[in-house]
Amino acid sequence: MREFILEAKKLLKLCKIITKIYVQRSDKPLWVVFKDMERDVFMSKTKAQTHGIVDIISFG
Repeated sequence: MREFILEAKKLLKLCKIITKIYVQRSDKPLWVVFKDMERDVFMSKTKAQTHGIVDIISFG
């Protein structure tokens, strides 16, 4: 049981790090990024680029 708690803490820490990176890269407020990450959000490639998740879209 203790290992499970340690793994959960590591996962939570990783989630916080990823959220901070998305906030920096997307220039979106923390609450927007957190809201998008807590559920499945499916975006078109253009919307993902506008949202700041991807840098460039390759057509080919």
